[in-house]
Amino acid sequence: LCIIKTHYTDFPMFFKHLFSKARIYLDYASSTPVDTKMVNSFPRIPRAIKLANPSALHREGVALKRVLSDARALVAQTLGGGPEEIIFTSGATESDNLAVSGFLQKQVSNGVLPSQIAVYVSPFEHSAVKETVKNIDTQIRICELVQENGYVMPSSINLPEEIKVVLVSVIFVQNEIGTVQPIKEIAKRIRKLRKEYLDKTIVFHVDATQAPLFYDLNVARLGIDMMTLGATKLYCHKGVGILYKRRGIKIMPIMYGGGQEGGLRPGTEPVELIHEFTHSLKYAQENMEKEFTRVKFLQEYFEKKLKENFPRIRITGAGSSASWRTPHITHLVIPNLDSELLVIELDARGIAASSKSACKNEDANESELLSLLYPHEKLGAIRISYGRKTSKKDLNKTVSAIKSVLQKYNIPY
Repeated sequence: LCIIKTHYTDFPMFFKHLFSKARIYLDYASSTPVDTKMVNSFPRIPRAIKLANPSALHREGVALKRVLSDARALVAQTLGGGPEEIIFTSGATESDNLAVSGFLQKQVSNGVLPSQIAVYVSPFEHSAVKETVKNIDTQIRICELVQENGYVMPSSINLPEEIKVVLVSVIFVQNEIGTVQPIKEIAKRIRKLRKEYLDKTIVFHVDATQAPLFYDLNVARLGIDMMTLGATKLYCHKGVGILYKRRGIKIMPIMYGGGQEGGLRPGTEPVELIHEFTHSLKYAQENMEKEFTRVKFLQEYFEKKLKENFPRIRITGAGSSASWRTPHITHLVIPNLDSELLVIELDARGIAASSKSACKNEDANESELLSLLYPHEKLGAIRISYGRKTSKKDLNKTVSAIKSVLQKYNIPY
């Protein structure tokens, strides 16, 4: 209680909104609530086999194994791949680790010297990729892709002569600022380099965790080799994800203790979660155009209100083509106001937003991206992200709440 009180300057308001039904959730980019109507519309797993282990040889285990196989086939069909290319994991973070570490370790085990391997990453990667890359063999070359105004430049992928193996890892939709990276253009650049350097291996990994509700994830059309997805953004229960790995790409397990998932991910598969996740992914891809239009309307409405009320507030990526910004994220940049203070003050007013990726919220430092995009400026930022329950009324209240906070701290707007 004392800890909470030190963070909330308006203590009674905090408790009023904490237990109020009128709270406004605008942090869908961190985690989506379970859409029970959607989930209840999915085919049910028979109760009699739910208790079984899909690796067991008895009737219940075999029946549940069939459910798991059907789920794998459904994911493959949704993504345009093959069932053998789908690996189920505990979530997107594990999938990122398996893709990056698993691939690099496999190259070294095949006799490639670490000094002959290069990893290209953008400054916008999720911490699951960035931290994994930081902890790989120090002799592996780390190359940062050049960015311009929040977007990766495909032309910055150039292969040094001594390098034999290259892993390029790029996030599809940036989870903090909402920029959409040019995945097809990067894939085109990689295809060109493959033709020029026939003796080199080049693999393209994409973290698409924020993308399935709004963007086509057909792996053939995107031109990618590995893709990461997780349940946290699909309105289903959490605890499951996938790594799509194109046939022919070899990786090593990063965990040991069982032969599940083709020997690449040990542990008893949570079939009920997997079943729900696969149908949620299919539902998202079937409805993405309609959902894009609906959420884009909310984004445009909110940003119009912001510009009318706060001329000094900046919106990261505003003015970019619609195809270069995801519709469900608005990243606000405010001069002379601490990011976390703003989040706390909005929370005290009944609004749940975030200052940066939820996966980095225990880090007391400001967002790395904020420093990169707005160097030499004292700025705070919040991420507003919209979802299935967001309304214009919610956004109007949010504008009023932001104004209240700025007035409280005498911040010009």
